[in-house]
Amino acid sequence: MVRSLIRAAENPPDLTTPYRPSFRDVLYFFYGTLMDPKTLAHVLGRSDTPELRRCCIFAHKIMLWGEYPALVEGPLEQTVHGVVGKIKSAKEVGRLVSYETDVYRVDGCTVWFDDGSSSYAETFVWCDDVSLLRDGSFDLRDWLLKRKELEIQEGK
Repeated sequence: MVRSLIRAAENPPDLTTPYRPSFRDVLYFFYGTLMDPKTLAHVLGRSDTPELRRCCIFAHKIMLWGEYPALVEGPLEQTVHGVVGKIKSAKEVGRLVSYETDVYRVDGCTVWFDDGSSSYAETFVWCDDVSLLRDGSFDLRDWLLKRKELEIQEGK
């Protein structure tokens, strides 16, 4: 026993490289511009279109920061509809965090699907001054139409 301790002290393990567990796919709940599969694929840097599934969460509500939705805590019965998508790498998480900026933080939530099943997901919740927000709702179709109009005006 003493000899094995002496050997371990003479040959300590390499602690210069930190242990990093492998990334596990995680569901993310999206409620704004990232509900659009093409926008999400672009942000994630994917060539394929992510598979998204409709769902909702409770006890939150949408407010607006300019034209963009911000998820904040709400009454228990309040429902926010959106989609979940599978994020496949830490790099993709980093790209999402960059896209969302530092006025949002990642938080866990329970998503509920149309068939009554549920799952854990992560989402982006507003973490800045709530006085910067106003009441309102976000319509993905309206946002996509406005974006298309801008692209036409810019000649894209």
